[in-house]
Amino acid sequence: MRGEIGAEWASAELGHSTRTARVQAVGRRWAAAPRASFPKMVDSDAELQGLYGLLENDAVDYRELLAAHARASRDRIVAAGSSTILIVHDTTEFSFGGESIREGLGWVSRTTQGFCAHIALALSADGAARPFGVVGLSTIMRERPEPREKGSKRVHHGAQSCRDPDRESLRWGALADETSALFRGHAVPIHISDREADAYDYFCGRLAAGQRFVVRARELQRTVTVLDDDVAHEPSRLRAVAQRAVPVVAREAKLNRRPPSAFPTVRKRHPPRGERVAHLEFAAERVRVARPLHLPHELAATIDINVVHVREPEPPDDAEPVEWLLLTTEPISTAEEILRIVDYYRARWTIEELNQAIKTGCEYESRQLESAHALLIALAICIPVACQMLALRHQSRVDPDAPASTVVSDKRLAALRTIARKPLPKSPTVLEVFLAIAALGGHIARNGRPGWKTLRLGLDHLMIVEAAFAARDQEREAGRSGFDE
Repeated sequence: MRGEIGAEWASAELGHSTRTARVQAVGRRWAAAPRASFPKMVDSDAELQGLYGLLENDAVDYRELLAAHARASRDRIVAAGSSTILIVHDTTEFSFGGESIREGLGWVSRTTQGFCAHIALALSADGAARPFGVVGLSTIMRERPEPREKGSKRVHHGAQSCRDPDRESLRWGALADETSALFRGHAVPIHISDREADAYDYFCGRLAAGQRFVVRARELQRTVTVLDDDVAHEPSRLRAVAQRAVPVVAREAKLNRRPPSAFPTVRKRHPPRGERVAHLEFAAERVRVARPLHLPHELAATIDINVVHVREPEPPDDAEPVEWLLLTTEPISTAEEILRIVDYYRARWTIEELNQAIKTGCEYESRQLESAHALLIALAICIPVACQMLALRHQSRVDPDAPASTVVSDKRLAALRTIARKPLPKSPTVLEVFLAIAALGGHIARNGRPGWKTLRLGLDHLMIVEAAFAARDQEREAGRSGFDE
């Protein structure tokens, strides 16, 4: 995403060209100072009034702004010649403090307003997981939860909830359908999801639509039957089937340090661990899954699906063993195919990085806006800015020696040369530009990889200078035009 940020909304249909121009102007301002408050982003009271007027304008639909960015992301994918892409799905929570009640906004707890955003991020499927942009988003505004008596348990509605047309779990299939339609005739998507998408109706919908997917299994005790032409197998539990499968290939993998989460449920699902190298084994089976009894009979009675089991046979004594069960439509005939599936799922971490770019890099949750409508428009403008930050940081990791022109424009590079702490080479690499920008934000090389806050501060400095250069060039052009007249 090296292009001019305003191009992300060029195709937005907002009813009037001035609205599109205003969105582009706000986007440029936000990109120039991701951490700044709205009053500090602009140069005048009139410009600030125009910014708030845009955010509060009922005629502006955040979904159309996001659709324009999605189309721009698709155009990047087509230009890159990618015939197969990964679409990574994830739900994140945005919370907004303060004592005032914000109009139309939902609740994330009894005391905090906010909403959940279900995001689909497009990545390259070539192993590099290059981010192209957000290609789909849906939001969930929950009602304020009623207080529960101490010791009471939540009520589960069982089969009745499975027929609820408004249940939240449908968002996984709905966004898979929406994004698949966006790429029809352009590229073939493979949908990558975490354990929350592990649902029989989700699999039925994807298989019926001819969609491809990789989902991490949550229901490890479901009953399955191994499909084998030579042997008649008895039904067994999914985890037991996976553990009996013969390993096909082994590989070492570096595991990053995972600090303890502040939330007990997250700590239980993702316990803390230290950085280490794990020896992993990979096995695969094809199984048949029967429709659970509580689900409606309109769903297929059985589905056939591939299972990939990732396991660590000899973990350290003080460490939880690595174990993944992945459910997929992708072929599992060879070791190469099995490893490719695992790499597809590993790319899911990129969307966690995007969430941090939105929250920490752009400080979205600190925005003092008084309605859900304004916050959602702000999110639609913030997302392409965060995607540009993500692309720069990602490229510096996976292809640090690539030419800097793959992630920054010529104008931005020229501005960086004038303020960089150290002179840049004539033809700098992505990593050299990335570290030069981070240094503007206070990063010191011996401190390791720069974080989102440091990168954001560096981009603040760089884009202010770039904007000054653009204003100077505009004045020069206007001067030439006046002389010619």
